[in-house]
Amino acid sequence: MTLRPLTPLLPLLLLSLPSVPATARATSEGAAACKAHGLCLQGTPRVTDTAPVNVTLYYEALCNGCRSFLVRDLFPTWLLVLEILNVTLVPYGNAVEQSVNGTWVFKCQHGERECRLNKVEACVLDQLDQDTAFLTVVCLEEMEDMEKNLMPCLQLYAPDLSADSILACATGERGTQLLHRNAQLTDALQPPHEYVPWVLVDGKPLKDLSQLLSLVCQLYQGQEKPDICSSMGSTRREVCFK
Repeated sequence: MTLRPLTPLLPLLLLSLPSVPATARATSEGAAACKAHGLCLQGTPRVTDTAPVNVTLYYEALCNGCRSFLVRDLFPTWLLVLEILNVTLVPYGNAVEQSVNGTWVFKCQHGERECRLNKVEACVLDQLDQDTAFLTVVCLEEMEDMEKNLMPCLQLYAPDLSADSILACATGERGTQLLHRNAQLTDALQPPHEYVPWVLVDGKPLKDLSQLLSLVCQLYQGQEKPDICSSMGSTRREVCFK
């Protein structure tokens, strides 16, 4: 799958932001690179006492619909309303698992490579803070060759974490444990997921993926909402059925 580059859209998105989390700032080592692509984030979020809207994405690394939703819908929504949004990623999707001689073995919809990448992203989410991990996963999912771009994405957002550390996690026992946990989370969904990307907004399935931003704005109970909440769009999105 080749996604049209998102980066040309980012400067326009960033202009509409009142602020962004400190954890999402580009590091000094990666500043030149992120500035070149419009990916640098600066500032701190507005403080609010109102609970954020929770969005959970159940997905798999090589699903075209998942990648498109993550890069083109969830990421821009996060940029635009990050102060009222809490995002959780669960990489597993339509995979199945079984215990073989006491070890969990996985079969992924798009093959063994997808299982490896699901583990890589699970390890990224495990080893980094929430915002930095989210940005790193978005960076990976935007690229055609995710394995090759693991190091550049980490250098951009988490230069203190080596690609070798993530790969050691993904190929070791910890990666298996993390993917098993994601399998449990996915299998426990009620109602069960019908396809991926499967999105929960405050615990309820979002069937029309194009309505994410609109629904987040609608559900947020705070008195002050981001300005972007006054203008929404609607388009159909691709999904990957079981």
